[in-house]
Amino acid sequence: MTVPPASRYSILGRLETTANWTGTGLSLAVHDGASMAQTPNGSMIFSFQNQSPMNNQGKLALTSGGSAPNFYAAPALAGQPQILTHNWQANNLNVTNVSANSDTPIWIEAYGPGIGTPPQTLPIGSAVPIAPSGTLEGLTNPNWMQLIFQFNSSQLAVFGFIGGPQDASGNNAYVVAVNSRSGDTGPGTGKPAPPGYFATVAGNTYSYEFNWGASKLFVAYFGSANVIPPMFAEIMPTVEVKPAVTLLSF
Repeated sequence: MTVPPASRYSILGRLETTANWTGTGLSLAVHDGASMAQTPNGSMIFSFQNQSPMNNQGKLALTSGGSAPNFYAAPALAGQPQILTHNWQANNLNVTNVSANSDTPIWIEAYGPGIGTPPQTLPIGSAVPIAPSGTLEGLTNPNWMQLIFQFNSSQLAVFGFIGGPQDASGNNAYVVAVNSRSGDTGPGTGKPAPPGYFATVAGNTYSYEFNWGASKLFVAYFGSANVIPPMFAEIMPTVEVKPAVTLLSF
């Protein structure tokens, strides 16, 4: 009788590859996992992308604290990441690749102040070009300011930014899109934004006005990302030209 090989993991969230994950980009093989010992007690953006060259649908399982796992699809052949914004409230975060086909590596990365790859500086008054998966960080002034996202193209561009006071749910991260087929949605439009988004615009420029006092502002660019929930969205073409982010002070 042939004894089947033992599974490389025993429970979801139990580390087999990377302990003390800091959020830096990492490729997970099937049944491998990563664990962030403590997430921020504030919003964090989690990104993942199926890297298989084959037509393999992928799947991730996320657990935090004693919670039941949440499963997220990693679409096959996708040319852009899936992104999820959440406040895990300083609990740990365990990520496991539970894809069915063994040739389905999935890239994962986390974004937020002090997490992952160090960001570029976002100065006040100058437009800063940013590449997909790029991050920026700057300090705001204690007066009204304007954050501008611009991409002079017809292609979808998705940004996330973190800063300011938390709302009643503990969130202070915002996902916005320019050149969106959803049109103008979100605050001030009379039309709710799609799930997972704060706002979208049909045009190539979106601006956000705020007065947070003197505080840190973090920005990430995800190209033509799919935003979840829902489980996954319609695949959009990959962005190749760099958009720009501008921070202004009044």
